[in-house]
Amino acid sequence: MAVKYSEEQPDEVSRFSVSTSAEITIQIAERDGHEFIVIKEQHEGGVPATEQTIEIPAALLPELKRAVAALEENFSDEDEPAQHTPHLVSFAHESEGEFARILDFYHIAWQYEPRTFAIEWDDEGNVTASFTPDFYLPDHQTYVELTTLKQNLVTKKNRKVRRLRELYPEVNIKVLYASDYRKLVDKFAASGTWQEPEMETETEGGDESG
Repeated sequence: MAVKYSEEQPDEVSRFSVSTSAEITIQIAERDGHEFIVIKEQHEGGVPATEQTIEIPAALLPELKRAVAALEENFSDEDEPAQHTPHLVSFAHESEGEFARILDFYHIAWQYEPRTFAIEWDDEGNVTASFTPDFYLPDHQTYVELTTLKQNLVTKKNRKVRRLRELYPEVNIKVLYASDYRKLVDKFAASGTWQEPEMETETEGGDESG
């Protein structure tokens, strides 16, 4: 059965050929008020032409980004094996970079946004909302969420954290609020090893998946 999207023309993100008779298109489409990433493989050689479609809820975009990053790390154009170098993380906010440097100073292993949790679904079972905690501390099996933004955004994050705890009781997550975070930074600065970075202006919205 054909999937019926909204009548508005889907936004095409990419189109490329994988063979002389097959083509891949990636689109952003909407159905019932929710956005989806639609990946289509079209074969023109047969009669009739065939098409295969994969539909991924846009709420799971962080998982796709991590998958692409992992593929980039595993595939190299060089003939020689790629050398293992520290992965440079692009943090959404300067406060996350500060926190990572503190963890490094205390030799605490961390991963940045390693997992996205589905927290809401529509009537058809499609993911409509997700939550991506900022950090995971594997040695402590704990996720950490920083909440240093405006109060209305803190309230929204608190709601997502409560929902995650309800759905995934086995997951241990700690919320680090602004006052606690500044105390941690001040303690770290007092050790004499801290150089205050140039602060960047944080966007009010941030990453809505987190």
